Amino acid sequence: MVKLSYVLSGLLLLLAACKQSETVKTTRSGLKYSVIKAGDGVTGKKGEILVFDFQLKDSKDSVWNDSYKEGLPAAMEIRDTAEVNMEDGVAQMLRELSTGDSVKTTMTIPEFFKNLVRRPPPPSVDTTGSVTYTINVKDVMNFDEFLAWREKTTTERDSKQIQKYLADNKLEAKQDTSGIYYIIHNTTGGAKPTPENCVEVKYEGKFLKDERLFDKNEKIGFSLNEVIRGWKLSIPMLAKGDSGTFFIPSKLAYGPQGYPGAIPPDAVLIFKVQLLNFANEVDPATRTCK
Repeated sequence: MVKLSYVLSGLLLLLAACKQSETVKTTRSGLKYSVIKAGDGVTGKKGEILVFDFQLKDSKDSVWNDSYKEGLPAAMEIRDTAEVNMEDGVAQMLRELSTGDSVKTTMTIPEFFKNLVRRPPPPSVDTTGSVTYTINVKDVMNFDEFLAWREKTTTERDSKQIQKYLADNKLEAKQDTSGIYYIIHNTTGGAKPTPENCVEVKYEGKFLKDERLFDKNEKIGFSLNEVIRGWKLSIPMLAKGDSGTFFIPSKLAYGPQGYPGAIPPDAVLIFKVQLLNFANEVDPATRTCK
């Protein structure tokens, strides 16, 4: 019993020491956050990019967002210090962090929507709880370094996700030098369009992530110069009457900006396409080729 009491006392002291080691800081707007682990202490300068992983979880242990799961860290540009008072609490917190810092902050759900989302919570959201951001800073880099890093990271992530999807669904696909994976379902051996042609296609588009259908059309004509780069590269693989399935990396689709209201940022897309016809010009009135 004596030995057990010593062990319990030692454990309580250890837990108390761990709790005390977390430094609590407050941003200018009043947001409190705990430093779980301190990094190198070198904060970003104006124009530099803070790259960080994060998880957003509510008090019911439900994960709302997770950059680890998405396979792509988030990023924030460090603005001029004159703008700090106009930033929300999380942005103020991020500008105070350095490479290697791990922090967390908790706020009520109404506060989260009011101060960060800047709109009322949806009716389906229980507003009685709270949400916690846990953030781990990976790096601080200049803009050119960030662009190179992001393209490399996104390209690797997209390729891994496509390969996993193909393996999980027991599909065999070829990879184009652009990074597009494709399956040609049938070939007629006929002539193929060029990127300058008008094409008429039947297609459906899905998200690789969850196979959710976001667009389809039984017949539509357009110039290949009008569409995403992934279509400019993939549709010329088809002759009239051919069909194929194309797995389009995000950088060849809608990229980091996405398409507001329809395509989220950095989305990998699947298009099943049949080439119905192609010619030199598009008729804008009928959306056919002539």
